[in-house]
Amino acid sequence: MRLFIAIEISNDMRRELAGISKSLKGLSSGGRFVPVENMHVTLHFIGESDDLAGAVAAMHEACRDIRPFTLTLGHYGYFEKTASGNHRVSLVTVEGELEELNVLHESLEAALSDNGFLRDHKRYMPHITLGRSVEHDELAAGELERMPLSAGVLVAGITLFESTRVKGKMVYTPLHREKF
Repeated sequence: MRLFIAIEISNDMRRELAGISKSLKGLSSGGRFVPVENMHVTLHFIGESDDLAGAVAAMHEACRDIRPFTLTLGHYGYFEKTASGNHRVSLVTVEGELEELNVLHESLEAALSDNGFLRDHKRYMPHITLGRSVEHDELAAGELERMPLSAGVLVAGITLFESTRVKGKMVYTPLHREKF
């Protein structure tokens, strides 16, 4: 199974993200866009694993001392991803109680490592992906950056998802939710 752990977002966030995603599609010359129902804040991509018990145990351990916190949508941005080829990842940043989010992320990384999963040593940049290989000019980027975004979510837990391809589309199925 292809697994990842993420924070689910609110319906208000999905509505605002649907609007900026529609604008992005109109201003770009193509790309692979994330369906709004698949949008989330990734905490850790596990990859191929059948160790559900280990992932759930790590989630339980990581959430033990975390209190609920608020995240809000930030602004449009992108980065050039070069490790697996040159392509642009379009995203919306996440703002709010980032200190608590970073504590959760670090706690989860440590708990996953203790349960036999590979630790991600890259700098954590919380965001919501809008699309991959999205091409646009700087004028379009500027227009997208000025779009007002303000929706938020009270984060009170994390979710283990399985990612599968069904009829050519990615489907994310929640397998376990761990509350704070």
